[in-house]
Amino acid sequence: MVLENGGEVVGAGQFLLYDTLPVPGKLMYCTKGPWLPWEDRQAVRVFFEGVKRIAVREGAHTVKIEPEVLAERQDVRGYLNTLGFRDARYDLNFSNTVVLDLSPTEEEILDRMSAKSKKGKTTRYNINLARRKGVEVSERDDFGWAFDILFGWMEDLEEAKAGFTNRRPREYLREMTRTMRDAGLGHFFFATHEGTPLSGSFVFTFGEKLWFMHGASGREKRKLQGNYLLQWEIMRWAKRRGITHCDFMGAPRQEDRNEEDPYYGVYRFKLGFGGDVVEYQGCLDLPVRTRLAAAWYRLEPLYYRAYYKLRGDVFY
Repeated sequence: MVLENGGEVVGAGQFLLYDTLPVPGKLMYCTKGPWLPWEDRQAVRVFFEGVKRIAVREGAHTVKIEPEVLAERQDVRGYLNTLGFRDARYDLNFSNTVVLDLSPTEEEILDRMSAKSKKGKTTRYNINLARRKGVEVSERDDFGWAFDILFGWMEDLEEAKAGFTNRRPREYLREMTRTMRDAGLGHFFFATHEGTPLSGSFVFTFGEKLWFMHGASGREKRKLQGNYLLQWEIMRWAKRRGITHCDFMGAPRQEDRNEEDPYYGVYRFKLGFGGDVVEYQGCLDLPVRTRLAAAWYRLEPLYYRAYYKLRGDVFY
């Protein structure tokens, strides 16, 4: 769905439809969106009036959104509340993440790593160490090889560390990565040393933004710190393509930022590159058909667990 002003597109959102039987009807979900001129209340209102009309036409009882609007923007949150939105039961993606401005020069970004924290100094040191030891980073076009290596490492990580889980099945991830790669929006990168793959990452690019979607490392030659050089070289590659914004895809909530959280080590690794932790509004629900929306809200936890148990996949 697009929002236009005088023939110019000023906002957009992609909504997916989910059948919610045994609750009659559907749910419309806009992941990581929509993208709107949030300062223009009339434009926001017009967009969601259109969304509600389409929801009624499609038989949807609930509209779920997940806008990348900072949590501190209480003005936006207040206006969404007046339009009928409320907190969803779950955040389906991380509402906290680490972002980095890629527009400064490479040296300025490296200086920011060193200046921001002790971890940043370690990050810069490990980047240089990997380079001195002969680690190389390249984009890989052999889809079958790249996917099998990276997914295998992800499975190893799930087995080795409590709390890590691959919520999506292999078939879903294969189709997703292939589709995005074929569209020119998904890219596999690997760090290697003398032909041995050390670590890999699959990234998304949209416009001027880079997302680190999936990443993992092998068990060989870990002291070479290939994962540090891998991240840095991907960032350099993105800068050459005119990308100015980097999202490291996820961080623990404030109350979970401690060594007990299974993702804490990954979180500290991301921070070492000099980015900032941001918090977004999270998932919000708009009831369109009140009684059915309320019924789905009550059933959702049970349905979500049963769906995962039976299919080995997440519902949304």
